[in-house]
Amino acid sequence: MANDGQIVFEVTADGRRAVSDIRDITRTIQQETRQWDAAAQQSTENMGNSFSSMLKKVAAGFSIAKIGKSLLDLGKDAIECASDLQEVQNVVDVTFGDNAGKIEAWAKKAGTQFGLTETQAKRFTSTLGAMMKSSGMAGDEILEMSTDLAGLAADMASFYNLDFEEAFSKIRSGISGQTMPLKELGIDMSVATLNAFALQQGLTKTFDQMTQGEQTILRYQYLMSA
Repeated sequence: MANDGQIVFEVTADGRRAVSDIRDITRTIQQETRQWDAAAQQSTENMGNSFSSMLKKVAAGFSIAKIGKSLLDLGKDAIECASDLQEVQNVVDVTFGDNAGKIEAWAKKAGTQFGLTETQAKRFTSTLGAMMKSSGMAGDEILEMSTDLAGLAADMASFYNLDFEEAFSKIRSGISGQTMPLKELGIDMSVATLNAFALQQGLTKTFDQMTQGEQTILRYQYLMSA
């Protein structure tokens, strides 16, 4: 009990303590049930009072048990989040190499700037970076485009009232050449549209004449302008 009159319960994640708590609750039920049976032999009013007392004590016991479970769940979630972040960091290191530190710095600011968690920011950028790397791109080009598109996904989520995962999925689909996910938002990524955009940018190649890397850059430029 604290000095200011407040009662403080300490709940631990010890399995033996949990078993002990359950046993205490069971004993409470048994004791109160015996009192209730005795009261039944006296009067209806006494029986009601005893039953009410039993419910309050049992409810208190289960509330403490529930709090303990919540704390255990919270600890489990924290461990899983730390594990997820480490796994994503490994992908960042492999994808960006010497630029991994820049992704680290960007991801730590992404919460304030875009509302993304550090794990989301790293996962979005590393996924996009890996896609661009496979198309033949490298270096600072991948870094800039990945962070720009991850930020765009967050902005798109806010503008279209989507969750971050759905918005990112649409961006990823558009960059990889799938047109339908973004078309649902009114963004046309068809070859005809990209050819028209290329002409506006002063490019002489048609989309079909471009390398895979050039097509990816054109999609990126169009998305950022659209």
